[in-house]
Amino acid sequence: MSRLKIKTEDQITRSAGVVGSATLLSRILGLVRDILTARLFGTGLAASAFVVAFTIPNLFRRILGEGALTGAFVPVFTEYLEKKGLKGGWRVASIIFTLLTIVLAGLVLLGFAVIWLVTNTFDLSDKFILVFQLLRIMLPYLFFICLVGLSMGILNSFRHFVMPAISPVILNLVWIGSLFLLCPRFGDTPEEKIFGLAVGVVIGGIIQLAVQLPILKRKGFPFQFIPDWHNPAVKKIALLMGPGILGLAVFQLNTVVDRFLAMIIGSGAPSTLYYGNRLVQLPLGVFGIAFATAALPVMSRLMARNKIEEFKDAFSHSLRNVLLVTIPATVGLIVLRRPIITLLFQRDAFGVSSTNATAWVLLFYAIGLPAFAGLKIITQSFYAFQDTRTPVKVGVAAMLLNLILNLAVVYIPWLRIHLREGGLALATSIAAVANAGTLFYLLRQRLGPIRGRAIVSFFIRISAAAAFMGLASWLSLYFLLNRFSGEELGEKILLVVIPMAVGLAALTIGIMIFKITEARSLFKSLKRSR
Repeated sequence: MSRLKIKTEDQITRSAGVVGSATLLSRILGLVRDILTARLFGTGLAASAFVVAFTIPNLFRRILGEGALTGAFVPVFTEYLEKKGLKGGWRVASIIFTLLTIVLAGLVLLGFAVIWLVTNTFDLSDKFILVFQLLRIMLPYLFFICLVGLSMGILNSFRHFVMPAISPVILNLVWIGSLFLLCPRFGDTPEEKIFGLAVGVVIGGIIQLAVQLPILKRKGFPFQFIPDWHNPAVKKIALLMGPGILGLAVFQLNTVVDRFLAMIIGSGAPSTLYYGNRLVQLPLGVFGIAFATAALPVMSRLMARNKIEEFKDAFSHSLRNVLLVTIPATVGLIVLRRPIITLLFQRDAFGVSSTNATAWVLLFYAIGLPAFAGLKIITQSFYAFQDTRTPVKVGVAAMLLNLILNLAVVYIPWLRIHLREGGLALATSIAAVANAGTLFYLLRQRLGPIRGRAIVSFFIRISAAAAFMGLASWLSLYFLLNRFSGEELGEKILLVVIPMAVGLAALTIGIMIFKITEARSLFKSLKRSR
């Protein structure tokens, strides 16, 4: 293995370790916020209306803040830094920051107009009226959080990962504070209290942007107002963004459809999907998104220097490390889904029925976890050589598949199976597997061999080790359930901790048996990143 390859892989892993560590803190706080939210609102109408309303500004955050714009901006910004130096790079950043500010302000104003038109034109049910009332409060959040996303992309280009990764911690802290300080001031019923949480989301977005700006200033960002719509860099980013926006818009539209379909299935279904998805997002955010975030600047730099073989090594390394974590996490979530949800959420407004429904959803979301994470790496690989069209074309097809499956698997007549909201989660997972598999094939067609044998061999070995882990966890859980009722807090903890510890021990043995050397390399690199 060449020194350059070792340096590149270590750089990605160490950067991912920084992002992952910061993200882990955010996810832990996010878990605390979800526990407290579930305790106060459960999976009732107020929680579901909030989830649906929050989906809209979150849609634009993913499209403009962290999705298409960042994927198009980082490679172009990196290219300008490499070829035209800091001055040229900062001018591009100033122009994009200016134009995004103008566009976002227009979107917020348009959003207010649409909400007014819908609520004054149609005869809506109470639950949808609540959705639009909450959305009207949270709409400005998209302005601030999209600018946060662009700021994070700029900082990541300079390999500054800590503050961007910690930024979501701020929202979680404000969210938690809102549950105690704001929600009680808005009324006594859940439908009244939930407005305090909506106000807290906006405050969190403002603070997230405020903490990024001083760091950008220290890096040298001039904060110039340059509305140069005709700049070549703007045109290049726009051309790269166009397909990305289309693809992400379809994907996010599918998420919105999921939430609205869930609302039709039952008033508690959207919040059930939310809690199930949040548990899947923990390993996905800490490792999948962390590696994707760290890999994009490195792969973009390698592609700008035309180092194709090193690019392939970086891609293979990132994908194998993501699978190293997400495949065992999938098995663990499936086996221990009910004890985990019982321990974390089941109290007060979140009852046994909420636990059963969330466990059902988590089962189907967990199946797609490796594909969700792998898709992040594969898509970033296309972005690195400034190809956003291919991921979009495949993404559109996958999302159409998702929409079709949404309608097909909620209820399967010939099997007489009612999957309900679990069917929506299953459709999402199947579409993600199809998306990731197709893009992997097309990437190989584009670049030639991309260390596919090593990836397939690794996938088989880590799957075998994860299966051994899952069996050990299941047996220990079965043994404990015959001795504990699981009603006391101490028993709930034991039903999670002991099978998890047994499973980790079994996984370690499996890693040694199947000679998964990537685990040792990952551990060493992450240790050096501290």
